[in-house]
Amino acid sequence: MEKHRIGEYEVLFDPVNHHYFVDGNRVISVTQIIDHVLAKPYKNVDPEILKKAADRGTALHDMIEHYERYGQKTYHVEMRGYLALKAQHQIQVLENEKIVLLFRGGIPVAAGRFDMVVQSPYIKGLGIVDVKRMAHLHEDRLTLQLNLYKLGYEQTYKRRISYLKCMHIRNGYHDYVDVPKNRELVDKTLDAYFEKHPIDYTLYQ
Repeated sequence: MEKHRIGEYEVLFDPVNHHYFVDGNRVISVTQIIDHVLAKPYKNVDPEILKKAADRGTALHDMIEHYERYGQKTYHVEMRGYLALKAQHQIQVLENEKIVLLFRGGIPVAAGRFDMVVQSPYIKGLGIVDVKRMAHLHEDRLTLQLNLYKLGYEQTYKRRISYLKCMHIRNGYHDYVDVPKNRELVDKTLDAYFEKHPIDYTLYQ
């Protein structure tokens, strides 16, 4: 169980079951919210194939995290793609593997984690970047996911996010993809979710 202190809140994360707890109360994840409104991709794909793909994605994220945190460079084709994107767009990683909380009525009701907060001389302000190594990006899920992270980061850390990006890296391919900001989509999604799953505010009294 990972333990984090985020502002006044104690946040626990169970990486095996992907569960978040805030001050002892289990909260939903950003992924659960997305799965509630959008069909899960790959639901008909062989589980063994999905596991291999997930393991490769985890390996790429680990390589990036070790590089950004400790300067540990791995000589791998996908790591070269990441470094090429960083150099091309002059990306400076400010924060890595960032946990955010989502609030309703001043209460933390959901949590999630994204890859990095960045800045670049080419774009004004701070950006959120998530790394994906899937064969094809699911734009609807990606847009909702990063916009939920944007709201969570702004609510949790009181800092404005100006843009959203995806690093799409797979084998020798790499691209830096714009993701549109869409607060209306986030509000509609959260309203729909909590209409079906009302918040028990008595847990927070």
